[in-house]
Amino acid sequence: MRATIDGVVVEGTPEEVAAFLAAMKGKHHPHASSQKAADAVDRHPYLNEDTAFRALKRRPLSPEQKIFLSKLALEYPNWTLASDLQQITNYSKAQFSGLLGAFGKRVASTEGFESGTWFYDGKWNYESDCYQYRLPEHLVEVVNRAIK
Repeated sequence: MRATIDGVVVEGTPEEVAAFLAAMKGKHHPHASSQKAADAVDRHPYLNEDTAFRALKRRPLSPEQKIFLSKLALEYPNWTLASDLQQITNYSKAQFSGLLGAFGKRVASTEGFESGTWFYDGKWNYESDCYQYRLPEHLVEVVNRAIK
């Protein structure tokens, strides 16, 4: 299922989309001021280290998922543009969206996952006209340890 909510495309099963909407209820609106959006990103509750490690190790990551996560870990604390991630994975926008969707399903299907928690940050970069991503500090070492 694919739904567009306030200009954001959400893909998944009807249950996953419903869970996403429930988790986002009360979160910042995509048209909020850039400072409010930045503040909202910094308040996301993140996966704990154990659950994140289980998500990464419970089955093999694709080579492209390893590239994606390695780049985010390498660039921390800086943001990484989706266009740069698409380039290094050699993926189109649609393929990269699929990579993120598959990764989200992996995380959400991991024992210990709590609805409403995040593995990484993402926000729109208006200057570059694309999303950008980064890992939270406590998951950088988890990613480095898991993808060796």
